[in-house]
Amino acid sequence: MMVLGEKKRVGIGGNSIDPRGYRRHSIRAWNHPDREMGRESVLLHETDKKLDGFCPLFIGAERSIKYHQIDGMTRELGLAQQRQKYSSNGTQSLYGVNPIDIKQWFINRYFMIDKEWATEERENWKRLIEKLPALAPFNSNFSYIRTEKDFEPIFSIYGEECYMEELSAGFQAVLSIVANIFQWVEATRSAGERLAANATGSVLVDELDLHLHPEWQFTLRDGLESLFPNIQFIVTTHSPHLLSSAKENEVIIMNREAGTSELTLKPTAKRFSGWSTDHILSEVMGVVSLENKDYEILISESFDKIQEGSIEGLKNAIFRLSEVAHPSDSILTVLNTRYASMVALSND
Repeated sequence: MMVLGEKKRVGIGGNSIDPRGYRRHSIRAWNHPDREMGRESVLLHETDKKLDGFCPLFIGAERSIKYHQIDGMTRELGLAQQRQKYSSNGTQSLYGVNPIDIKQWFINRYFMIDKEWATEERENWKRLIEKLPALAPFNSNFSYIRTEKDFEPIFSIYGEECYMEELSAGFQAVLSIVANIFQWVEATRSAGERLAANATGSVLVDELDLHLHPEWQFTLRDGLESLFPNIQFIVTTHSPHLLSSAKENEVIIMNREAGTSELTLKPTAKRFSGWSTDHILSEVMGVVSLENKDYEILISESFDKIQEGSIEGLKNAIFRLSEVAHPSDSILTVLNTRYASMVALSND
């Protein structure tokens, strides 16, 4: 039995995966994760014995929902089997394996929630349906409507009804994430501990921002926290919009020392909600140049023409720059002012 406050390092250590079989996810040795003072090293398949059944959820980048016909409710695995599946095979999801059949899970709940014994499943279903609109972009009105007699779940987005498989990639991605979490909560916990509102644990999501509009990325973090308030989310992202929604000590920047393969992983106490995306890209994510190459070349040419005193050359450079720059670009404004000044001086 785990004792509250115990520290564990769970996973597999270095040189466990055969480099020749990496794409086939071939494990050549079950090496323990690196040990550190005060933290026990635990292999994935030891979690049931050493962590009282605790197992994290891995959600990979493959979140599309392909069409297939559902014939009815299917039997779900028992608690021990589910824990074994998630602890031993869960990392396969990081390589594109979807942990559950989303559509089948919806149909199972359709048959299950009105049963007397399904009190926790019914409460979780109610929570999912009520919270789903809050996870979606503003004014999208994303919601579950009904399940047809042919076992096809129907949803609504922007006032239009559609089948699950007809949802856009972004809606499919978010639906896949939350359905996987609900199923994981119900599958890996004992009766009486399966309410998503109270569930604890760790969920790892690869590229959380995948397929999502920037506006959606700003709000998704708070939506997930509202739906699963006690779950720890560990996510990867290349999105400055998602980083700007993080709170203090929630961003870990993966820095690598020059000439080494070691990464320095340490949460930053900074909150980036007031930063522009350009500042996050350059100062947090290390993007060297944010400018379009054509933009940079034309700015350089414009200043060269100023140095040469070429009014016509500057005029042409400004015209071409205006075709690629934002209308309110500050440098374009400066160049136009300088051009006007050069023209005025030439007329004196």
